[in-house]
Amino acid sequence: MLSRDGSNTVVHTGMRRMKRAGGLGAAALALTLGGGILTAPSAAASTENFIQFKNDALYFVSTCFEWQGPDGVLKTDCYEAKAKGQTWKAYFPAEATKADVKVTFAGYTGGPPKTVTVDDVNKNHCYQLKGTWPNYADVLRVNC
Repeated sequence: MLSRDGSNTVVHTGMRRMKRAGGLGAAALALTLGGGILTAPSAAASTENFIQFKNDALYFVSTCFEWQGPDGVLKTDCYEAKAKGQTWKAYFPAEATKADVKVTFAGYTGGPPKTVTVDDVNKNHCYQLKGTWPNYADVLRVNC
């Protein structure tokens, strides 16, 4: 590089600036990532949040909620033989980090029971059940 006055003197200010900028960029990245880790929200559920089902299927429906926490399964809650037109909900336990729900349509011949997995315990989840006997059953996610 030539200096600003046009002499043949080599000036390393450009390289020095790049090294400084690279170092500052790495420091900014470390602060950003570190700050993100320090401010991450808790993964535990709010006991006000729930999973809700509405049965619009021509089946009796059973749901079993397997609530999971950091150390494994916390508990299991089951709601049996809900008829068409019924709506029910289960609230997240405070320690829950995930829920697996097994949805069984009585008399359904189209395959195994349906499974719903809920990983976001910080909001409500709503589902509508559809189906006609003997071989159509579906679990649809809907707005709460």
